Amino acid sequence: MMAKDSVWQELYVFKEMKTQLTKKAKEYCKELLKASRCNDFQFHNWKHTRDVVRNAIFIGKNEGVSNDTLEELIIAAYFHDLGNIKSIDGHEILSCYYAKEFLLSESFPEKRIKNAVNIIKATQMPQQPVTIAQKVICDADLAHLGKKNFISKNKHLRKEWHEQCDMTFTDEQWLVMNVKFLKEHTFHTGFAQKHYNEQKIENLVILERAVAAQKFTTLSRASSASL
Repeated sequence: MMAKDSVWQELYVFKEMKTQLTKKAKEYCKELLKASRCNDFQFHNWKHTRDVVRNAIFIGKNEGVSNDTLEELIIAAYFHDLGNIKSIDGHEILSCYYAKEFLLSESFPEKRIKNAVNIIKATQMPQQPVTIAQKVICDADLAHLGKKNFISKNKHLRKEWHEQCDMTFTDEQWLVMNVKFLKEHTFHTGFAQKHYNEQKIENLVILERAVAAQKFTTLSRASSASL
């Protein structure tokens, strides 16, 4: 069940976990995202990246990951969508490249660079995380499915897909597709399941009611036209 002071809990944990390297990663990614076409994206913009970082810290801390793993998670979260500055298709691979180059320039240990890169790779759809860090970032990336702002976020995503990917849906098509996605989606960490599932179910109910209303409207119009 999501606590009423959930947002404040997330912000508190976010402020609690910072290192010099995560600060550098933040500024590096923020500058590139805001200077690129991503600044005009309705969903996959700097705000989304910032939200995913906060979600990753919040979930990671509650899953009890080590400080080293949490640092790798934060870095991966900052970089996970950076590839969008060049290409939406396959952006995760580009994100891995940018992260690796940045971390090499910071003399980050090779083994930990590999960890961070593999965390980014785990965000590719369909999600198939293996390690706890990979599970955390997958849940962090889709945490909005279990938040009260889901409907608003969903509208932004639809607009982005239309403008950036030339993908157009009728209202009914969009609703049905999202109902299917929410039904098939599962949070990977125990904490995310406990914290986000209740609101995700509520969001699903909202979508299903909207689908029913849309079908009723369509049928009513068809009946009127046949008279």
